[in-house]
Amino acid sequence: MKQIYNSINYEWLTKPTGDPFVDIGGFVIEYLQEKSPDKSIMDLIEEVTHIYVNKWDNNLHSFFLNSTITHNKNKGQKGIEKTLAFYKGLIEEENAMDGFCRITGQKGKVFSAGRDNHIMSGSGALINFHHGFEGGIMLSKEALIRMLFVPLGVEQLGDKVVIVFSNNQYVSHYFVQKNLEQNLRDISAGISKSILKSDFSNPANALFDYANQCIENVKSATINEETRRSNTKGITLNLFHFTNYQAKPTIDLYTLPAVVFSFYAECIRWYKKDWMNFTIANYRKFENYAGAVYDEENQTYSEKVTEFIVISKKKVLDLRQFDRLNFNLSTAGERVVVDKKTKSQSDCYIFSKTEFDYWKQSKFYKEWKKENESFGIENKTIKETVTLVYKKDGFVKKWVNLIYNNLLKEKSILPEILKWNEKHSFNFEITKKYQIHIMNMNSETLKQIERISDYIISDRENLKKNIRSLKTAKYGSEIRSFLIRQIDKNYKEGNEKLISLNDYVTYLFPEGRNWSEVRDLLLICIYQKLHENNISIYEENEEDDETIDEIVVTEN
Repeated sequence: MKQIYNSINYEWLTKPTGDPFVDIGGFVIEYLQEKSPDKSIMDLIEEVTHIYVNKWDNNLHSFFLNSTITHNKNKGQKGIEKTLAFYKGLIEEENAMDGFCRITGQKGKVFSAGRDNHIMSGSGALINFHHGFEGGIMLSKEALIRMLFVPLGVEQLGDKVVIVFSNNQYVSHYFVQKNLEQNLRDISAGISKSILKSDFSNPANALFDYANQCIENVKSATINEETRRSNTKGITLNLFHFTNYQAKPTIDLYTLPAVVFSFYAECIRWYKKDWMNFTIANYRKFENYAGAVYDEENQTYSEKVTEFIVISKKKVLDLRQFDRLNFNLSTAGERVVVDKKTKSQSDCYIFSKTEFDYWKQSKFYKEWKKENESFGIENKTIKETVTLVYKKDGFVKKWVNLIYNNLLKEKSILPEILKWNEKHSFNFEITKKYQIHIMNMNSETLKQIERISDYIISDRENLKKNIRSLKTAKYGSEIRSFLIRQIDKNYKEGNEKLISLNDYVTYLFPEGRNWSEVRDLLLICIYQKLHENNISIYEENEEDDETIDEIVVTEN
């Protein structure tokens, strides 16, 4: 970069600060200056300003409120001129004060920053929001300049902008560079109309997809092939889902802790088939909705309905252009609809009426409708009994995943593993790693679980009865009585001790352990060993009374 301005500390245009917004802007500047070393910082400011105004039609409302670009009066060339004048004024230190930058910590000239030039900041009028009743957060010119470059390094996810930021600089840099390069390709091809749009609309699912991209593409976030040890130790992923739009700026933070990231990386790297089969069977349209049934053979979800919604493909395309509307419904097929009056035909997408009605109750729709009353959503309800089928490409990006949600919320996924493992093979190493690394269980406890499970399986005559006793146990005393019976039987058979008093007190039932965790682990271990040894405890066509019957649906 041409360093022609003596007032700028060029190191602080790209130096990491720990602030996600400022750092992403710095990564963008660093990339652009490497591509164009003969350009000055004002040249780069002018270049991105032309993109925002001429290519993106001033559409930076999710970043800056009433700025030199986003204000309604600043369309076209006027917006460009005002923006360049503002940043030239920063460089020339107009209206500057002496102080410390709130982000870089450097002493020097600082400027008042508000929602018009800084992302997710308080308005200048709200002086009680800022330190010492100042007119805004006081930042250096370098920090404010970096903010302008942020939109090129991020993407839109649903109704808000998403920033992926890690405590590992290489991981953060990877996502910024990926987004920036895609933006530049689209701009060169003349197809870029706004910031990049993610195919995902569910932030939790997107976060695990970002983790997967790290595992596949970032060397510092992969697993050592020789030692089979994860290099993700200590790496955390943070997803900032935000909007600075008008009177309702909001930001939601989703964090993938280092320990979960490391566990997920091992699952993807060494047990991918088992892990993916397990997680894909645990999607729901929304919380507490169980109407859709998973089809393992086709990896689809289906549900039988007596009515559904059809919307023309053109209207759906129009609806998806409204970022804040978050029209993220999963399509369940296509149909040609004939208008009874005009006899005209239109190609339509099919949607679940339940999902459509649920979406219309959301805050996204209600807020959008207030501002777009004249924009109708022409749809037709068709009363007909059909089976709606949802394909993988849709539900993995839009629906709620119970496993991912529980991992992020630090809730146990053991019940889901148990339910799946009863009828499907699921490598017990995954369960062991989960219990040790996520749930902080002593590895010796799991050795005890495996030893007891082996003994239970060896008693083929009572195997079915023992499994039923474990499944139907509703109190801790029942599990303890069950184990004591096994200890007694083992002793009478003259075998080596099954469980010592120390094992029982220290590893199986230490203070604070929930008895149901021991029960679930015993069942999971038993089921997996049965799968591995191709042992069935039921006669042909026999079902366990405690198992929920599967609902069979056929595709229409």
